Amino acid sequence: MLWKVLLASFFYACSILATEYGILGNNSEELSGLAADYASANSRSLFWGAYRSNLYLGVKPRLPESLLTGLMWFNVDSYQGVGALRHECRQDDQLDTFGWTRYDPRLGGHEIVKDAQFGLKLEADFVKTDDGNWALRVSGKPKKKDTKTSVVFYAGLEGEGQLTYAGADDVTDGDVKLVGYSERLGGVFDLDITKGSPKQYVAEGDYRGLGLDPSKTRHLSLMVPTGNVWRAKDIFLTLLGENIKKLQENLDKEDRIPPEQLFQMKNIDNFEGNMHFVQKTFQGSFEFDIIFNLADNEPLTAEQLPQKVAEMNEKFDSKFAHNFQLAPPFIKPQHFQFAKEMLSQLLGGISYFYGDQLVDRNAVVDDIEFSHASLEGKSEGPYELFSAVPSRPFFPRGFYWDEGFHLLPVLEYDSDLALEIVQSWFSLIDEDGWIAREQILGDEARSKVPPEFTVQNPNIANPPTLMLVFTKLLDLAKQAQETNKYGMDIGSYAGPLRLGDMHLENPELLVSYANKIYPQLQKHYDWFRRTQRGETKLFGRTCHSVLDVFRWKGRTKDHCLPSGIDDYPRSPPDIAELHIDLLAWMGAMTRSMYRIAFLLEKHEDAQQYKEIYDNIVANMDDLHWSSKDQSYCDVTVDEEDEDVFECHIGYVSIMPFVHRLIPASSEHLKHILDQLQDPEQLWSPFGIRSLSKKDPYFHEGEDYWRGHIWVNINYLVLESLQYYAAQPETSPEIRAQMSDIYEALRKNLIKNIYEQYRKTGYTWEQYNEETGAGQRTRHFSGWTSLVVLMMKMPERI
Repeated sequence: MLWKVLLASFFYACSILATEYGILGNNSEELSGLAADYASANSRSLFWGAYRSNLYLGVKPRLPESLLTGLMWFNVDSYQGVGALRHECRQDDQLDTFGWTRYDPRLGGHEIVKDAQFGLKLEADFVKTDDGNWALRVSGKPKKKDTKTSVVFYAGLEGEGQLTYAGADDVTDGDVKLVGYSERLGGVFDLDITKGSPKQYVAEGDYRGLGLDPSKTRHLSLMVPTGNVWRAKDIFLTLLGENIKKLQENLDKEDRIPPEQLFQMKNIDNFEGNMHFVQKTFQGSFEFDIIFNLADNEPLTAEQLPQKVAEMNEKFDSKFAHNFQLAPPFIKPQHFQFAKEMLSQLLGGISYFYGDQLVDRNAVVDDIEFSHASLEGKSEGPYELFSAVPSRPFFPRGFYWDEGFHLLPVLEYDSDLALEIVQSWFSLIDEDGWIAREQILGDEARSKVPPEFTVQNPNIANPPTLMLVFTKLLDLAKQAQETNKYGMDIGSYAGPLRLGDMHLENPELLVSYANKIYPQLQKHYDWFRRTQRGETKLFGRTCHSVLDVFRWKGRTKDHCLPSGIDDYPRSPPDIAELHIDLLAWMGAMTRSMYRIAFLLEKHEDAQQYKEIYDNIVANMDDLHWSSKDQSYCDVTVDEEDEDVFECHIGYVSIMPFVHRLIPASSEHLKHILDQLQDPEQLWSPFGIRSLSKKDPYFHEGEDYWRGHIWVNINYLVLESLQYYAAQPETSPEIRAQMSDIYEALRKNLIKNIYEQYRKTGYTWEQYNEETGAGQRTRHFSGWTSLVVLMMKMPERI
């Protein structure tokens, strides 16, 4: 095949580079200097960020037990507003919209929150300096000019160090300064919360004698144990409640304190500690700054912020324009803005997690009666993870199945960032090669998960989507070297570093990275192949390779959570099952391992992976192709223990196609294309359905993956259509059919996601196959952000 020839040529070129510049050895001084400089610069660039993505606004460093900051707000025109205090992202808040319109963790960003209940548009500009300072400019504009809003900023230092209040009085007319010390943060630092315009504040009111003057900024501190600063909302409301209770004890019953005064916090017990709250109460529009400065650095000032924000915006726009040239018909200014927002909301979900996880290493998951609720977890860790999240309000944690899709747009925008995240994920591989499919690290993460799903088991897998990132990365590296995209001599290094694509600009860095991560990938691959292997001998099955058949372990009667497509129709649980979607994922994973081994000149490994890959492709037809159904299907056994197909046309059956495992000359392609194009099966005006309209389980039961449209699989369909259309073995008839499907599908998907975003203010977990309406989880800015890559795809193939 031509692709094999091109791939071999690319890897041969890489091997020549490796030999010429010594980048496969351990004695290259040039590589050592480059790698060290890159590691240092990259770490500084990504040290601070909006890494508390479960909050509407929260900044912290990539460090465990360190400085946590966050913002809360509530309306004080009535007594009910405090009960709806905003802090963590919640679907129940029913905001018109929220999210980053620009965001890059290396640069900063701009976030907008449109709070319909409180009648407030809140905005935040986040900027960073190269030497470790950062600032937030927070502004609010209410719909009604007299609207009263109370805003609370907090900062808590966990672990070693100290954070103190530099003022003489907890109630002030001026700025608030916190002074801290943490060796891991860079030494002595200041955290300044500016006053803003005095005209913004609520009038002092009639109860100022009770210490309830809302025209002033208020400060309160207390000692909070490490691991509990994240409970800021509960702590603040508890303190407020205690204040109100004591007020009521000293007031007549007929006294009715206005809410803007009643809900002023007071440090009545003169607490001091590592956690600090700063409260401001505004009437009408407002603006103030939060500025973090290391003592040894040139200070960042409020006067500099407009220029810093302008520079950040320009850098983001330039970087986006360089990496995302959108294709017709989505080339109007509003489409570019939409694409920027989709990418920014994905990047704005990148978070730093730290904590223990609950694992049950003793449960037997092959039992037909297995239930996830029966798992009994024991604490393991702590661990740390740098990862994007599927949804800030509903799934604010790392998901193995989702992350590979998240990183595909990130890879196009900032490949170094994507590799940093991949490395973080693979650092979690245990001795056996397992990674938990959900990373529920620490109490804060567990607070967002139903108890029956908090425990992980090391026999349960998830689709290995992170391997898609390696495949895409090698494709990008090949393109970069073919076009000399970066206009520099390969193998040469001279500063300054251009963070974002260093691994593509410098193949020696990419090879070094691959060498470091390769043993972990091998361990993980072997775990997959060992633990998810299916049965052949017990049922007398004959196929090309008895070692390369697979089934998802840990499924139940109604769900196959390990597969990622939870309620997709399957046969009743049985050890006889073989799952075509898992076989396809293993094919894609094996192909990636082959390519990496080839790059690293590990020829024996590459040959082994090539043989396994060929076995998987052969087993697809030997075991899973149903001539009757003209489809790839799961396999189970009947009452006589004879193999029978479990066929349900949909995302499971097309997995061999979306992973490009079917030879381009195969007659099976035509049948799959017909199913994709058939309105009575998978085709809808808004995307490819998850399950055929003809299937008896269509829209039955939970109806999660039983008909409605998911963006991640539709993206893979588009990619595969592009791939097969470019293969010389593809017949003209098939190529023409692919072209028709591709052009219409791309246009339909993008148009609907865009229109639903404009209409609702959100991207969605899935889209209704009949109406196109977004549904289930809103602000699902994880893999739905793949729409950005679709917009970059060519209009026609």
